[in-house]
Amino acid sequence: MLHTVSSSPYASASLANCLRYSEPHSEILLLEDAVVAGISGGQWHEKLISSGRRIYVLKEDAVARGILENITSPFELIDISGFVDLTARHVTQMTW
Repeated sequence: MLHTVSSSPYASASLANCLRYSEPHSEILLLEDAVVAGISGGQWHEKLISSGRRIYVLKEDAVARGILENITSPFELIDISGFVDLTARHVTQMTW
């Protein structure tokens, strides 16, 4: 299942709830304000890594927020085309 999170984890419980209720093999896409969760060394960075889920970050949103260089492995930066491919690959999706 693909989970898309758009709210900053510092302003909303969406990401925390996503991690709580999603399956370990789920994939999570951070977009809009949620991309700040992918900042290396940030409060959410370790939580996302230790969740065991595959994490994607929308590149255009990271660029728009000036944090592109702060997004590091194991998170995968994807562009809009990658976003479309990701959504096409998943029959079921949940938006947080």
